[in-house]
Amino acid sequence: MARMWTCGFELQSTSAEFGVNSGAVVTGSPSISTTVHRAGTASLRSNPTAATAFVEHQLTSGVVMRTMHRLYLRVDTLPDTATNVYGIGQSGYFPGLLRLQTDGTLVLRDGFTETTLTGTSAPLNLGQWYRIELDYTDVDNGGVIASGISAFRGYLDGALFADTLCSNITGFSRIRMGVQLAATTDIYIDDVAVNDTSGSAQTGLPGPGSVVHLRPDSAGDNNLWATAVGGTAGTGNNWGRTSERPPDDATTYNQTSVSGTTTIDDYNVESSTTGGIAAGDAITLVQVGGRVASSATTAASIVYRVKGQAAGTVLESGSVSVANTSWSVHSGVSPRPYQLTAYTNPQTGAPWSPATLETMQVGVRGDVSQTTVRRVSTLWALVDFVPSPRVRPAVVRQAIMRAAVR
Repeated sequence: MARMWTCGFELQSTSAEFGVNSGAVVTGSPSISTTVHRAGTASLRSNPTAATAFVEHQLTSGVVMRTMHRLYLRVDTLPDTATNVYGIGQSGYFPGLLRLQTDGTLVLRDGFTETTLTGTSAPLNLGQWYRIELDYTDVDNGGVIASGISAFRGYLDGALFADTLCSNITGFSRIRMGVQLAATTDIYIDDVAVNDTSGSAQTGLPGPGSVVHLRPDSAGDNNLWATAVGGTAGTGNNWGRTSERPPDDATTYNQTSVSGTTTIDDYNVESSTTGGIAAGDAITLVQVGGRVASSATTAASIVYRVKGQAAGTVLESGSVSVANTSWSVHSGVSPRPYQLTAYTNPQTGAPWSPATLETMQVGVRGDVSQTTVRRVSTLWALVDFVPSPRVRPAVVRQAIMRAAVR
């Protein structure tokens, strides 16, 4: 799997981003900010008053594994009491914690022993984004929680600030983001990524990255799903029911016909420049995500699709169950990581580039004939990219030239 999950809060909805059924939790009143963010259009804001405000998302069913995490953190108001802002664990048990202290420093915490672990970061400046990465190696103790210890490391903008040991999880499944101990503070989190060690790409720390969503903007090679609710019916218009932000779920969506045919929808997506990707930026990966549901909880499945150009080579996910009458993200059942990740363009096998994103298509297919109706409300291509060093502003270039003349 390697890259398990990526999130830039680009759906602009805590309920849509993390789902409202099993495997997702929204506690307190975390919100989406569309004014303070990094790349894209949004970030997660957690600004409680003497309270908690966080989101929780399930990524696995509980697997002993090493995971590496990235988040960008901005603190606008220091907490009046130390609080955990990121957690690694399982349902009801988060031993691996990142804590923000009242002086703006970061430490790692052991959530089982309730102790602060060795290592403290430099103080964070207010109003500034920082890249924080965490490396947690879980161990198997026969299912006995906290009977062993795990390696736990913390990095601030690439510099190691803590290399310590923490109580084991005995089966990682979830992350938490936001203020998790009652405090008065104001923080923002953006461009989160979680890697494991499988596969051949993104098997270490995620490194720098900016996350955007490219939404459908026109019909691709196939337009075969049935019009369900909303939008304009007719050939070539299915993309318009899957392009909204935030997702409107039951207001506009496409669905398979009741005959259960294995039909395909493909969509062109908006220009990479619309997402703020420049010509020299490096594309780390593309993930295809969706808001999905079904007419029943019996067998209902789809596959996600991506291709580098019209009539091109298609990369598809495995079979994804959408057997849930409630709308949810990526899959109808927990856990809900991204189901399709493309590190390279399936047409060429080469890394994606801003140019090849311009011809990319994403889509869905009913993978087997089923009588249960499968539904898709929103579809997007998530792009994680590393901005290239920007050309110096003209005023800076002129100053350098004047200095050289002297």
